Amino acid sequence: YVINERGTILAPTFGGGANSLVTEMLGDDAIISSDFGGNPPYEKMKSVAAICFKHWLAQSNVLFVIGGKSNNTDIFETFRAMADALREHFSKHGPSPLFVVIGRGGPNLVRGMGVFRDTCEALGLPYRIFGFDSAMSEVIDYARRINDWMKAGGRDEIAARLGAAPALAA
Repeated sequence: YVINERGTILAPTFGGGANSLVTEMLGDDAIISSDFGGNPPYEKMKSVAAICFKHWLAQSNVLFVIGGKSNNTDIFETFRAMADALREHFSKHGPSPLFVVIGRGGPNLVRGMGVFRDTCEALGLPYRIFGFDSAMSEVIDYARRINDWMKAGGRDEIAARLGAAPALAA
C-alpha cells in the first residue's frame, strides 16, 4: 500500500506488528506500508521486490528491510529473492545511490544476511545489518538517521562512488 509517493525510505516489512511500528515511526519518509510475512516463496518475493524497485527505488535513499524474529519465514529464501531482484534492477537500470538497512531474525538468518551483504558489496552499496537481538525501534531510528544523512549530501557521495545520477530523492 502506497502511503507517500514522495517518500524516501522504501521499507518492505515482514509482520503486522513490525509494519505498524515502522509505518508510524517513519511517518512521511515511508513510501509503502507492507507486510510480506507468511513465508513467501522465492519467486513471489522476487516478483514483489522487483515491482517495488521498479516503481520506487530511484527516489529511495534507504532500502529498509525490516521485521521481527520470524517463526516460519525462511529468511535465506526471502533475502535471496530480494537480493536477486536488486541485482537484476541494477543490471537493467544502472546503479542507484542507496543505503541498505536490514533488521530481521528467524530461520536461516545468517545465510540470508550473507546473501544481502554479498549483494550490497558487489553493487558497491553501503549497508548495515542488525540481528534479532537489536531493538526494532532503534533500527528504525538508525534508518531515519541514514535517510537524513542521505538528504544532507550522502546521496551525492554514494552517487559519485557508483557513477550514478544523484537526482530524484528529496
